[in-house]
Amino acid sequence: MTIKRKGFVCIAILLVLSLFMLTACKDKNPSGGGQAGPSESVQDSTGGSQSPSDGPSDSPSDGPSENPPVEEPTELTDTTIYLVGDSTVCAFSDKYFYPRYGYGTQLFRYLNEKATVKNLALSGRSSKSFLAESNYQTLKNSIKAGDYLIIGFGHNDEKSDDPTRFTDASKPYTDPTSFGYHLNEYYVKLAKEAGATPILCTPIVRAATDNDYSGSEAHVTSTGNYAQAIRDLGAAVGVAVIDLTAATAQRYAELGFDEACKYHAVTAGKYADDGTTVVPNMDTVDKTHLNIYGAKYVAYVLAEGLKNVNGISRYVLDEITPPTQADLVPIDGYVVPTYTTPNLENYNAPSHFATISDGWYGTAFGDTGGSPSSAGNGYLAQETSKGVFKVGNISSKNKGKFTDSSDGFAFLFRQVEADKNFTLSVSGTVLECTAGKNQVGFGLMLRDDVYINMTATDASIISNYVTAGLLTATTSSLNVNFLRENGVLNKGEKISSDLHAAGDTFTASIERVGQTVTVTVAYGGQTYTDTYYDFDFFAKDNGYMYVGMFANRGTVVEFTDVVFTVTGTSQGA
Repeated sequence: MTIKRKGFVCIAILLVLSLFMLTACKDKNPSGGGQAGPSESVQDSTGGSQSPSDGPSDSPSDGPSENPPVEEPTELTDTTIYLVGDSTVCAFSDKYFYPRYGYGTQLFRYLNEKATVKNLALSGRSSKSFLAESNYQTLKNSIKAGDYLIIGFGHNDEKSDDPTRFTDASKPYTDPTSFGYHLNEYYVKLAKEAGATPILCTPIVRAATDNDYSGSEAHVTSTGNYAQAIRDLGAAVGVAVIDLTAATAQRYAELGFDEACKYHAVTAGKYADDGTTVVPNMDTVDKTHLNIYGAKYVAYVLAEGLKNVNGISRYVLDEITPPTQADLVPIDGYVVPTYTTPNLENYNAPSHFATISDGWYGTAFGDTGGSPSSAGNGYLAQETSKGVFKVGNISSKNKGKFTDSSDGFAFLFRQVEADKNFTLSVSGTVLECTAGKNQVGFGLMLRDDVYINMTATDASIISNYVTAGLLTATTSSLNVNFLRENGVLNKGEKISSDLHAAGDTFTASIERVGQTVTVTVAYGGQTYTDTYYDFDFFAKDNGYMYVGMFANRGTVVEFTDVVFTVTGTSQGA
């Protein structure tokens, strides 16, 4: 009896020890929290698992995570959710009828108070060009353990005509020129090394007039399938992927083009048949960028996807619902534009606006201090001989201005279709000017609208434009590359306390590639360059831009070596 009792006790002890060891092992690798460990899978936006072994067979895996899984605390702690991406993610300040909104601006609506959203996305950027921005440095300096990074690039990485933004989706993510490499090397690894959790988003589709989402509208191009490259990368390196491409393509296809467009920005409004009700002018719909209703919808889809991602799921509100069309509202105080695209074919210009070369037109407009069409007011925008252009306002008149509240100037220009890439370059010589005058500008300008046959001052013409030009911002300040956006004058960088003088020379150029515009001025032995992404040149004239030479207020400039070249068709936004 004694021997049997001892044997039973030993067996019992062994069973207890075995149970203890199993419990200890389970506690070391809980199923709920942190980033996925080497033997775990992560979930995509539909809840399906994505294992690292699902990645491309010809690309070695970096492993699903550089950080071991950690047990989630029982009490939810504060976290920061960073977003990086392009114009479909970022914030805007448009004056459109339905202004542009990125989905990153609306994600907060679906999260609890423990999550703070930091939207660092910037319009027009790709995973490559974003690296040069201060917002990328902010990300590098700020992201920390316990944070999350949502990565939403793709639209601009596709721009094969722009080497500053293009990344190739047809190549494996181990290739330094590829889309996947840029995402992994500069965003995924950055987050992991900081102890944060990266989450990849495929890009939303562009609205397709033919309801076909198998091609470029869904980011399938001659340089690869950009959405699939993100899916493949997520599988290869063990990062969750929220498939916004598939979700928006399915939704848009179900709705049809006309209904899908209700998610998108609309540049202009118009009067309905009753002559008083203002309705969206759907001829000006932006098929790439969302309005606030669309941004709320995509943010909702994103939040639903985040519910299936370990860790961040705890920050999504339990009950969330998609927006309704009650959220589709025009901007406050919208005024229907009275602007009409000028009929240049029938333009009978006065002699001081006469040109010789085809495609060039002279005019003056805005706060001109009198009728610019009258030769007595001293405005010039004429081609004096083949390829030689004289533009400005003679020194004895000193008319026109560039101020915070109004613009008035002479303009010798070309009309350019909205979908064209182009370059314009010139050499300039100041022929005459009035000493000590401020509010004087001259150089090259690219703008939204143009006006001919004006017979009186119109100080209300303060449309969007950029310049490769110089501005006497004060009587002791010469600035370079000034611009106006949404009515606000940005006077550019101060380069000198000495104002321009007769005999001064300069060169200037404006280049447009897709949604990117680069302006350059060489003056006084220095070169000044600025680049603008997704600048709004279409708020008033949706079909054209206007580019040319300008001057005003007692300054006349002679422009030579004028070269204008259409370099192709824009790949769009």
